[in-house]
Amino acid sequence: MSALRDATLCVLGCGNLGTAILQNLVDPAQEDLPFEKFIACVRSEKSQQALVEKFAPHQQKVTVYRGDNVKAVQASNVVILGADPADINTVLTQPGIRDALSDKLLISVVAGWTRQKLEATIYGSESTKENQAGRAWVVRTLPNIAAIASQGLTAIESENTEPQLPEEYLKLTTSIFDKVGRTVQIHPRLMNATTAVGGSTPAFFAVICDAMIDAAVAVGVPRDAAQTMIYQSMIGTATMLQSGIHPGVLKDQGTSPEGCTIGGLMVMEEGAVRGTLGRALREAVTIARLMETVDHVNDTRKE
Repeated sequence: MSALRDATLCVLGCGNLGTAILQNLVDPAQEDLPFEKFIACVRSEKSQQALVEKFAPHQQKVTVYRGDNVKAVQASNVVILGADPADINTVLTQPGIRDALSDKLLISVVAGWTRQKLEATIYGSESTKENQAGRAWVVRTLPNIAAIASQGLTAIESENTEPQLPEEYLKLTTSIFDKVGRTVQIHPRLMNATTAVGGSTPAFFAVICDAMIDAAVAVGVPRDAAQTMIYQSMIGTATMLQSGIHPGVLKDQGTSPEGCTIGGLMVMEEGAVRGTLGRALREAVTIARLMETVDHVNDTRKE
């Protein structure tokens, strides 16, 4: 990035997700990123010790701060906000943070906090073209837990409004999260839905896999073998779907008249699996919207 060279990236609230992001940025040679130094901020001594040990091979590049957020932000050029949602207000209103963030890129990975709400928390009002000078540039993102395995999905909020986020900052944000999986640019009005569609679905898939493994054990398959088969089948299915094949076509290709697959599918249809999964996703979206007190006509709580 032209405007940033030999820069420092700070992860403010370096929990599981922040650690996964940091790990992917530190390990490989990142020639397309401008970062030479990294700072991880934590609250507890236990977390500090764990990160010091984890990043011991990179101690020349990674510094772990405990209880000194302002100093960490002052020393950084780009800040990833990863604190717990309940702690965001405290983190962003502590004395000195506002000035430390001046003119910097603040990337939020926090669910339930809009860009406008973050700006209002820091500055008392939403950023506009008239008041942007001296403020941080705030970008809202929503990575999912699969970032831990470098297979995450990160939604990056993108809109054509004033003040317009500098293109280099959008590219930098995208480059950061491309290191932990795939990225998509999403309009702000779809970010709550994305919280569920991208963020909740790994847990849904995990429950489905767990149920299938238990069923396999019930019919005599050893659990370790069942896990291997179910997980590989899931990977293979995802690979085929990502190649462009329609889910319905894949389903049809795997069934034959009077076969075992169609028999199992019929049981799933009788159990309203599609409707149940659909409702689960809609419920997750509803809760995501309620986190921001945003009403919507299609929320499940309207029924």
